[in-house]
Amino acid sequence: MYMSRDKKNKEIVYINHKTRYKGKKINLFDRINRMRNELKELMPEVSEDKFLSMASHVRNFFYGNLHYGRRAVPENKQKKRELTANEKILLDYYIKNNLNPSTTYRWFLACRIPSDIKEKLAQGKLSFKKAFLIADNRKKSKISNTGLLMIEEINNTVRSL
Repeated sequence: MYMSRDKKNKEIVYINHKTRYKGKKINLFDRINRMRNELKELMPEVSEDKFLSMASHVRNFFYGNLHYGRRAVPENKQKKRELTANEKILLDYYIKNNLNPSTTYRWFLACRIPSDIKEKLAQGKLSFKKAFLIADNRKKSKISNTGLLMIEEINNTVRSL
């Protein structure tokens, strides 16, 4: 793994799992927090919960993708969902800061994963793909466990009748 030290503060170590900001590698989650703060200054009326859905809309608009099943219909290819005023500001921000809408959307998604996985991702012990895979498996197993518990309770209720 490539490592380098900060020239001013020798205690800070930059590792290649971090993102670049103004030529320096910084922690991914620090970068996301900076972006959120800058976006909050640009759009104070928008809550932080809305940034993920706005990033998704901007991403789809930027790449011109349609959902599955609508791509084959020629009329749908000419219909392109227009961006709202806030989404246009977000796209402007991406362009000015040389950010890829798809990448920033994935960064916002990374904020939603469980904290223990997030820590490993921040330390560079996990890749993005692996972190999302682990988080998804946990979510699926939690849902299936809940389903099994419900079935067990139903069976107990039926037996008691």
